[in-house]
Amino acid sequence: MGTGMISRLQSHGHTVNVFARNPQKISELLAGGATFYPHPVQLVLDSDVVLGCLLDTAVIREIYLGSDGIAQHAREGQIFVEHATFAPALAQEISEALEARGAHFIDAPVSGGPVGAAQGTLVTMLGGQAQTVQDIRPILGMYCARIKHVGAIGAGLRLKLINQLLVSVHAVAAAEASALVLENGIDPTIAHEALMGGWAASTMLDIQLPKACASEFESDGAAIGGLIEVQNLVADFCAESNFSSRLLGPVKDVFAQAVADGHEASALSALVTQFPTAQQAPLNAGTGKE
Repeated sequence: MGTGMISRLQSHGHTVNVFARNPQKISELLAGGATFYPHPVQLVLDSDVVLGCLLDTAVIREIYLGSDGIAQHAREGQIFVEHATFAPALAQEISEALEARGAHFIDAPVSGGPVGAAQGTLVTMLGGQAQTVQDIRPILGMYCARIKHVGAIGAGLRLKLINQLLVSVHAVAAAEASALVLENGIDPTIAHEALMGGWAASTMLDIQLPKACASEFESDGAAIGGLIEVQNLVADFCAESNFSSRLLGPVKDVFAQAVADGHEASALSALVTQFPTAQQAPLNAGTGKE
């Protein structure tokens, strides 16, 4: 999603400094005028606002708090915003390290996927100081249609983990519904139009049903495997909240089996393979790629 965010910033006339572990992924951004930095510390030294969209918890900890982490090089008044989904406790650690140098941190996980980033329609849930949120809001508004300040550091991440519980449950429900559509020979287009017009409507159903019924499983930027770590974070969050989810366990099992069947890099539409029907190929049919 970071690419879409940066494109939006560029389209609004901002000068953008970029670090990426794989520079090939940002070639279009560089062609559009972004400046590449081979090390994140160099980027931090030359930037007033630092926006992160990192992959996972291990990378986030290393980039921010590692032996040569960016927190050590922060300066007074600098603002750091991290859009990744990670543990709220780690957000608190990062915030404390940055505040010790006079800088400010906002946890700002987003929802809406790569398409939402490119179109500027993301939703972001913020945790941090109210003044810092106010200061950063104009920048976030260039790629986020909804900006919600949830509370103190970590609060945005807690709401995002609830969001991810819903996404995972809805994705499995949409897959099962798609399998029933196939089993009963219902026209997928008619099914999609009807179901999306009533109480059954959901973003996951909207995205998954047409592709699932057409066996189109190639990743659209949100791969099945990418949600596994987030589901583990949700499980930890539920445990810390003394809350027992009745749905998360079975949902995690569906995702885990899909990965075991070779769909780690497939789109969420491939979850339909976990509900085989007479109209559908076997579970290990592959990823839908030629």
